[in-house]
Amino acid sequence: MVTTTAPARPAFASPPVVENRSGLRLSSGTHRRRPLQIGLGIALVVVCAAVVGAVFQSSAKRVSIVVAAKNLPAGTVLTPGDLATATIPASGNITAMSATGSAALVGQQLDAPAYAGQVMVRQMISTAPQLATGEQVVGMLMKGDQMPSVPLVAGDTVQVIAVPQPGQGSTVGGTIGSTLVASATVFAVGPAPANQTQYLASVSLEVPSADAATVTAYAAADQIGLSLVSGGAK
Repeated sequence: MVTTTAPARPAFASPPVVENRSGLRLSSGTHRRRPLQIGLGIALVVVCAAVVGAVFQSSAKRVSIVVAAKNLPAGTVLTPGDLATATIPASGNITAMSATGSAALVGQQLDAPAYAGQVMVRQMISTAPQLATGEQVVGMLMKGDQMPSVPLVAGDTVQVIAVPQPGQGSTVGGTIGSTLVASATVFAVGPAPANQTQYLASVSLEVPSADAATVTAYAAADQIGLSLVSGGAK
């Protein structure tokens, strides 16, 4: 009698470790985050939240500054009614004057014109002597034949004369060659605006308040002539 036995079962063997092409051993175990990495992540979140909060608070903070309440010509002696306040975001680069210092501007004279709502800065205040009581500054555009050939400078004394426009035999309100102001002081002189090529210069004159309206009307009609009476400081 022949006895047969079942083939022996192979012993259990652990699965082989698989290596990738780079030679690194791949592990089937679950990756666990280290406590140090978790702590760093939490710290980063806290820092970012603090930065965002600081930026928000900075942008929300505003300061009150001084602005022009209306259009103001150069030479204006400022009054409380010429000034207003506005608020802007706080910044370390602010050059505007704080609203708390607006009283310091009252009685000061503008060295340049300002438009309504314009931020007021100290550089706009004239360092020259203020206008005398009863004086006003009138601006005008001048052609070459309406001025002396000698360049005018601030401080010069000039005579303001009514002149006709080319081809006209009369002026807006008087006789040709009549004197509008016997003695006016040149307050400022500058180039004419780039879009006004027919003019040579922009001149601001300090004239008596009683004559300011008349001189302004003649200047608007381009019927002003200036003659040099005496030179000021050069």
